[in-house]
Amino acid sequence: MDSPGRDLLFTKLRERLNADKIKLWLPPYTQDGSSEKGEVPEMLISQYSEEFKFPQLEVAQALEELRVRALTRLEERAKFQAEGLATLRVKLTCQLPTERSPRKLVPVECSLDIRGSDLKELIAAKFDVPQSLLKLICRGRVIADEKTLSNQGVKNGSDLMAMCMTVSEANVIQKDSEFAQVKRTRRAAELLSNRGDDDEHFDVQIADQKGQPINLPKDEKKALTVAMTLHEKGRSALKEKKVTLALPLLLEADEEFSKCRAEILKTVDNYAILCLDVVWCYFLLKNLEQLPDAESRLHKSEECFKLSYGEQMERLTAIKGGTGTEQALFMRLYLLQGIVAFHQGQLSQARNLLGRAQFVLSLLHVDPDKLNEVMLMGFTEREARLGLRAKNGNIQQAVDHIMKQKQEKEEINQRVKKEWKQRVRAKKLGKTRSGQLVNMEHYDTLVAMEFSRGAAAEALKQADNNFDAALEVLNQQPQLRLLPDPEKQPMQITEASLEQVVAMGFPLEMARQALENSNGDLLRTINLMLERAGSLAASTTAHSAVSSGSSTSNSSSTSSSSSCSTETPEEKKERLRKEKEELDSLVQDINRDENDHLDLTLTEEREALGVYQGLLDSVAV
Repeated sequence: MDSPGRDLLFTKLRERLNADKIKLWLPPYTQDGSSEKGEVPEMLISQYSEEFKFPQLEVAQALEELRVRALTRLEERAKFQAEGLATLRVKLTCQLPTERSPRKLVPVECSLDIRGSDLKELIAAKFDVPQSLLKLICRGRVIADEKTLSNQGVKNGSDLMAMCMTVSEANVIQKDSEFAQVKRTRRAAELLSNRGDDDEHFDVQIADQKGQPINLPKDEKKALTVAMTLHEKGRSALKEKKVTLALPLLLEADEEFSKCRAEILKTVDNYAILCLDVVWCYFLLKNLEQLPDAESRLHKSEECFKLSYGEQMERLTAIKGGTGTEQALFMRLYLLQGIVAFHQGQLSQARNLLGRAQFVLSLLHVDPDKLNEVMLMGFTEREARLGLRAKNGNIQQAVDHIMKQKQEKEEINQRVKKEWKQRVRAKKLGKTRSGQLVNMEHYDTLVAMEFSRGAAAEALKQADNNFDAALEVLNQQPQLRLLPDPEKQPMQITEASLEQVVAMGFPLEMARQALENSNGDLLRTINLMLERAGSLAASTTAHSAVSSGSSTSNSSSTSSSSSCSTETPEEKKERLRKEKEELDSLVQDINRDENDHLDLTLTEEREALGVYQGLLDSVAV
């Protein structure tokens, strides 16, 4: 009997046995005083066989297996109460040779006071697999190595999924002597989240369904950045069919999303898609022991879709001008809900949900000839498929839709890029007295009026971005024109140049300050010293006070690197280089197309739908 059909029979029998108050571990089903098989009335087997439409032999075998399971559970419960030894049931999901890859749950005995790493060691020895390749999951959560099992919700009788990653995946995971790519990805994601909007190399933006950036408080943006980054890496692994690598990343993302306020998750559909991706991994791994978690996640996914798209998808229609592309997500949602209902024995509900999945699938069908025709116009296969789905197969409307989407995306990208560049420039100028970044429009206007860049920046900082007040500062403090260009990369101050200035009779610290003010330019420093002679210290002190105030107001944004304050310039340079390498590795395979998750070919979904509809047709509702 196929596994889904077998699971259905077991579900039906359990429900009926409970309803009929039949206890298989007691006489006459089990011999009195022993665990030996007793007698099951032929009439009972015949009744169940006729009711559930399964052969009598299969019903009899299933009843015997349920009887043995019940006795085993009772023995395990007694042992746990007497000795404190819990029995966990482990299912290994990996590509081992057939004789080493068990199809059933395998019992593992241990104390619940041991750590996750200890359990991993036991399971690795049990299945003869490398411990470093294992990831353990219980109740939809990755078991942490350093915490005890009891602190992670593991109980006597819990079902566990042990994912054994393939050797090729292990090579990737152990790169640079790291234990797991999940940890490396999390660290890189946290590094990325610590980068402000004004980072010179990475632009971190969280956008709505239309691609418009969403303004969020710093802490909330950080949590979402980590969550979405882990999710994207998980989806990337899933697309490459590396399911055992994808699932831990997705579950890590789920942990981060749980830290966000529900109001934020209503704005974006990422959490709904994440829940869907996690259950899809369960399905691909054939891990039906996670069904309760799957049902809960699918319910969350559906609720989040409603909040994000609207009860009748009216919000989505208003935002994107159609709902065709998002229907692919609902097709997978209905399919998975139908599969879960089937394995829970809710056949009528399963038939209804799979029927809805079939209907949506028919709407999403793209005529190959139409697809080719749109592609011949210069569009990619993805653009053509999504366009045709969005406009129900109408070629002209699909082309217009694609063009409009590309134009809107380009406009948004240009605006976001410009704003990012302005923030990066503003960061170099420092902050005003109230802690705000310098207004770049005012700054550029002052520079266009032929004020020096250093003077323009300092005047706006002193005037707290008030343009008229900044003009007054510039008129009253002409010495500001001598300040260095804040946007120019500082020249290195060499010992030779410092010695030349000191040789002119100026104190060492004054010479160093003058070189810094002149951006390391020796000729400009000498001219400045000759022009201002003894009054240099007063002006530099005033400027220093302003800089000190600015750095104080910016302390919150730099606190993350305070532990590195004792670094030498060489150490800091090396640390930043390594961080950039980590971030480059993180973002290189993250798709920047916000519609990537919608481009489902639905081939696997179509096959699964056919299998479960066939199973439904073979049993009575």
